[in-house]
Amino acid sequence: MRFFVTQPATHQPLARKYRPQTFDQLVGQETTAKALANAIQMGRTPQAVIFSGVRGIGKTTTARLYAKALNCESGPTSTPCGTCESCRAITEGHHEDVLEIDGASNTSVDDVRVLRDSIGYVPQRSKFKIYLIDEVHMLSQSAFNALLKTLEEPPAHVVFLFATTELQKIPQTILSRCQVFLLQKMTTRTIISRLEEILRQEGIQYEPGALRPVAREARGSMRDALTLLDQAIVIGNGKLTAALCESITAQAPRELVTALLRAMVARDARLVMSTIDRIEQTGTDLSTVIEDVAQLARHAFVLRDLGRDALEVSQLDLDPGELAELETLGKSAAPFDLNRIFRTLIRCRQDMDGSVLDRCILENNALEWCLDPGLPDIQQLRNMAPSAQPVVAATTNVQPSPVPTQTPAFPETWADLVAMWRKHRPLQAGKLEDAHPHVYSKEVISLTVQESSYGRCLLNKDEQARLKQSFSELFGFTGRIVIEKADAADEALRAPESLAQKNDRETRERHEAMRANALNHQMTRDVVEIFSGKVEDVRIKDID
Repeated sequence: MRFFVTQPATHQPLARKYRPQTFDQLVGQETTAKALANAIQMGRTPQAVIFSGVRGIGKTTTARLYAKALNCESGPTSTPCGTCESCRAITEGHHEDVLEIDGASNTSVDDVRVLRDSIGYVPQRSKFKIYLIDEVHMLSQSAFNALLKTLEEPPAHVVFLFATTELQKIPQTILSRCQVFLLQKMTTRTIISRLEEILRQEGIQYEPGALRPVAREARGSMRDALTLLDQAIVIGNGKLTAALCESITAQAPRELVTALLRAMVARDARLVMSTIDRIEQTGTDLSTVIEDVAQLARHAFVLRDLGRDALEVSQLDLDPGELAELETLGKSAAPFDLNRIFRTLIRCRQDMDGSVLDRCILENNALEWCLDPGLPDIQQLRNMAPSAQPVVAATTNVQPSPVPTQTPAFPETWADLVAMWRKHRPLQAGKLEDAHPHVYSKEVISLTVQESSYGRCLLNKDEQARLKQSFSELFGFTGRIVIEKADAADEALRAPESLAQKNDRETRERHEAMRANALNHQMTRDVVEIFSGKVEDVRIKDID
C-alpha cells in the first residue's frame, strides 16, 4: 500500500508578504511613523497609544512595528533589526511578551479583569510587556471602566496599543489617557505606486492604467488593493490588463462613466438612455456608477469656477487625460448645471436605498434632468427684454446721439468693491472677504491673507493677474495690486478686520442684543415669576 502526502500550499498573500517590517516601509503613514520613531529616539515612548482609521491602512501593522521597536534585543530603537529572536517572534505572532487580543471576542469586564491581573507580572524575556487590543471600540462600558486606573498609572514595563475603526465609540475618559494617531486613507496615486513596485518585484507584466481600477475599488485601503491584485494576477495568469481589472472590481469602464456625465450636460435624453443600457450590460452596480458620475460632476464644477489652484489636484482620483477632459466639459456646461447634476445624482442615489428598481430610478432622474429646460442664459433674457427706443419729435429729423458706455466709478471703500465683485463673481467673492486691506486707493491696493484661510489662493501670481484684469474690466483700475502672506502674530495686532471677520462680529453682537432683549422682556419675567422657574437657554434663529 502506498501513501501519498499532499504538500500544503506555500503561496503567501501579497498583503502578508509585503507587510512593512520597518517604519521606513510604512506607505502613506509617514507622519505617524516619524512621530513614533522620534519618541523612541528621545526616550519619550508613550505607554498607551490608539491607532485609528479605516480598514486596511496599517493600524495593526504600525502597532506591531512599535512593539518590535520597543522589544528588539538592541532596543528600544527606531530601527529594529528584524533578525533577532524577539523581532522574528513578533513578526510571526508568537512572542510571549506581546499579547494580541481581539476586542470583538473579549468584550466583557471579566476579560479585562483577567488582563489587568496579569499586568503585574514582569516580561519573560523582553523589556516591555505589550498588550495589543484590536477593535478596542467593541469593549463594553464596564470593560473600559476597568481599564481606567491601569491606563492612568501603568507599570513601567507595560505598554497598551489599541487599534480601532470607530474612534467615536471610545469613551473620552480612555482617549484622554492615550496618545491618538489618526491614520490616513491612501490616495489613489499612493496605492498605484505601491502596486507597481510590488509587481516589479514579482516580475508580473501589466498594462498602463490597469492598476487604476484596483486602486479606486480599494477606496483608500492598501490591504484591499493587494487582495484585489492577488485575484487579478490569478485570473490574468500573470498578466494584468485594464479590461481584466475593471471586470474583477465590477466597475463600469471609465469612458462610459464620463460619457454619461457628458450626455447629461448636453441634455441628450436618447444618448443618456443608450449609455445607461451599455453600462448595465457590463454588470456594474448602478449605485456605484451614480457615485462615480456625481464625483466627476463635482470635480468639473470646482475646476470650472475655481480652477486648479483652488484645490489639491494631486489628490483627485483622476489621471491627466481625465482632468483635461473635465476642464473642457466644465467650460461647455451652462452656469450651475454641473452642481444641479450633482444634486440630481445624490437624490437618485438616496432613492435607490432599499429599492430593486435601480435602473428605473436612474433613468427617471436622468430623463427628468434632460427634459428640464434649465435656467435661461442671461444673454437670452437681455435679448428678450423690450429695448427702450428714444421718442423723436415728428417735426424734426434729429437722431439721438449714441450714449457712450461708461465704466462704473472706482468704489469708494473696500467693502463697496467686494460688493460689486460679488455681483459679477459670486463664487469667488469669499476670497476677497478673507483678505485684510491695508492700502486702498486708485493707485495701489495692498492686501494680506492668512495662509490657512480660503483667500490663500490669492497668493498665486496667476490668480493676482486674473484679479487685476477683472478689476480693470469692472471699473477701469490701472494701479498695482500687492497681496502678501500675513504673519499670524502681527496680523492680530495691526491688521484691520476682514469683511468675513466683520460679518461674524456683527452677527455675534446682534445675537447678544437679541438674547438680552429676550431675557429682559416683560413676558419672560412674568413667566419666570409665575412658575418660579429660571431661563435655562436662549436660542437665536435668524430668519433671512
